[in-house]
Amino acid sequence: MPSSLKLGKTIIPYEERKSPRTKRISIRITPEKVRVSAPVRTSKGEIQAFIEKNQEWILENWLKLQETAVKPLRVYETGEKVSYLGKELNLEIMDTPHKMISAFYRKDLETLEIKMPQELQGEQRQEAVREILEKWYKQKARAVYLQKLNFWSCQMGVTYNQFRLKEQKTRWGSCSSLGNINLNWRAIMAPEPVLDYLVIHELSHLLYLNHSPDFWENVARYCPEHAVHRRWLREKGHSLVI
Repeated sequence: MPSSLKLGKTIIPYEERKSPRTKRISIRITPEKVRVSAPVRTSKGEIQAFIEKNQEWILENWLKLQETAVKPLRVYETGEKVSYLGKELNLEIMDTPHKMISAFYRKDLETLEIKMPQELQGEQRQEAVREILEKWYKQKARAVYLQKLNFWSCQMGVTYNQFRLKEQKTRWGSCSSLGNINLNWRAIMAPEPVLDYLVIHELSHLLYLNHSPDFWENVARYCPEHAVHRRWLREKGHSLVI
């Protein structure tokens, strides 16, 4: 029977299925509901424990599906707001006779100015804004992440190998056994303490390539509010799109 699943403040349509053909518990997430399939002899307690173990993943992917399923592409016009380090910047789109498209951050006015050829109109104009906006975000993300990586690696006494900017679909960051760190550029829209948490999280993996109690103890040493920032990403990370 369809019911509901409550994860934090989010209520999700939920369906549970047991079948003799099912060999292990699994979760499928669709835009309509979350479905858990399990072997016939699986107890309610086992299913609940499995859901609790995977609740962060469930919530993150449910919210992402809701975002892509119901939200159309944004329309970028002068007066719209765009996020940067948790701040709402005013967007100002200016026509220019030149062929070049550029973005300039007016920090004093909390404004992002985008200049583009005046002949670009309609969807072509919107696509041009999205492209320059993504380019600007990536430039800012690279600079901010490098500054934070260098600062926190010194504070934590660790050394990373290479840093790469990524757009991972389901992850905000990763750290390889070779000491290479990947960080998602879209997080540049989040509040700055969230970025500090992401950097500290990945640098901690240089010491612990797992999520053991020792790992989280190390994260908490440098980021006491890490649980708050993790929750922010779970609940609002799906909105960090252009």
